[in-house]
Amino acid sequence: MDLICIDMDNTLIDSDKTHIIGYLYAFKKNKLPKVSIKKIKKYFGLVSSEIVKNLFPEISGQKLQKILEDNYKYFFKQRHHLKAFRGIKKTLSILNKKYNLVLISNCSKKEVIASIKKTKINPKLFKLMIGSNEVKRPKPYPDEILLAEKKLRQKVKFVIGDSPYDIIAGKKAKAKTIAVLTGNHSKKDLEKEHPDFILKDFNKILKILK
Repeated sequence: MDLICIDMDNTLIDSDKTHIIGYLYAFKKNKLPKVSIKKIKKYFGLVSSEIVKNLFPEISGQKLQKILEDNYKYFFKQRHHLKAFRGIKKTLSILNKKYNLVLISNCSKKEVIASIKKTKINPKLFKLMIGSNEVKRPKPYPDEILLAEKKLRQKVKFVIGDSPYDIIAGKKAKAKTIAVLTGNHSKKDLEKEHPDFILKDFNKILKILK
């Protein structure tokens, strides 16, 4: 069966509220200037450390680590806001019969497991679930995809995600790329990375893979 790597946040799961609350809490606790939700969302798809550094370039070292730790802790307090997009569970079940599915995320492995559990997506639908803490370089680097290939001993055929970083990573791994419009990046932003397909949502993947 062909291998498909799938992003989690805003591809399978509506996670904006949980992450936004976490960042705002961490910024306030660490006495940082107010930043708009729109500006935070602009960097969604990157790993947390890169999001913070893009918003506050002057922050590094221990202060950066403290912000990340506070955000991480608050994520688990707010995960009740997480929800799977409509139809996702059924679509994954159909795909699972014909493809090896791997979940790849710029969240930590612990956050990935917690998110899947909270949204009641069956973890057995995935051959692997890979978090950013398991690789040296998270997306937009292809390391998560390459790790999946190494563990399953097969080449990835498709990479699916909602952000330009998913598409960049997929192309670096020499896979076909499919962008979905359920995240915070516009169709125009996604088109700049030249994905093979752009779909309204993940469920439309069934038409492509027929």
